[in-house]
Amino acid sequence: MKLTSPLIVTGMHRSGTTLLVKILEKNGVFFGAYQDNNSESIFFQRLNRWLISFNNSYWDNPKSFDTLDNINLDFLISKCNRTIQNKILTLYYFGLKNIFLNNSFSSYDLPWGWKDPLNTFTLDIWSKIFPCISIINIVRNPIDVSCSLINRQSKMKSHDLKNLKKYFNSLVPILSINKGAVFRSFEINTIDDCLILYKKYQDKIKLNNLKNIKQINIKYEDLVNNTEDELIKIYSFCGINNFNLKQDSKLIDKNIANKYNNLDISFDSKLLDLISYDK
Repeated sequence: MKLTSPLIVTGMHRSGTTLLVKILEKNGVFFGAYQDNNSESIFFQRLNRWLISFNNSYWDNPKSFDTLDNINLDFLISKCNRTIQNKILTLYYFGLKNIFLNNSFSSYDLPWGWKDPLNTFTLDIWSKIFPCISIINIVRNPIDVSCSLINRQSKMKSHDLKNLKKYFNSLVPILSINKGAVFRSFEINTIDDCLILYKKYQDKIKLNNLKNIKQINIKYEDLVNNTEDELIKIYSFCGINNFNLKQDSKLIDKNIANKYNNLDISFDSKLLDLISYDK
């Protein structure tokens, strides 16, 4: 069965992937009927989490599938293919109205895709399922990413503590749910932890750039500071012709690029040197 070609957004957490989805959705790209708070398609998010469980990794400790042998790789690809061809399961992506519309990944004729930072590592599999896949990689200053990630961690920790006494959460540990009902990472506690994780995503994006896949790299700072030029670049890559630059530019907060500039932050400068990010 020939599948239509998706647009996948990848990048380190807190790098601007959600902002990209909001901009693209405004211009007609469908990213799934059911999304989480970070604009990630629940359908593909769960598939990605299922995939990375086979190499004992998670978003905060990701591993590549590059070393997976062909037999196991073909097995995972076959399982994913069966899932995305299941009309009942794909309701998680297309929504309940699809019962009447009967859309599928082989017939959907509008621009579509999904966003998930884990795409950075599962691309080795998705590119074989969707050979004509298109990728937008977005990167951001590593210190800004790290500060934002630590800030999110703090919020998630508070959320976890509030949910601790809820009845359903007492049942989750015995269910087949990977880290279910626990939102924060136990791996991310300092800026250095964030920088180490950032380097893993950065290195994988660089390796992905070497693959024969249609892709574009976007810098978050360029999107904020040179908004219209960057939007035109993105729209050209995606084949979007009807857009309103003035209206789309309003989605971007010009102040957020300097949000963490005045913070007194402690970190290992050697880790930052290894990343070598050009502002």
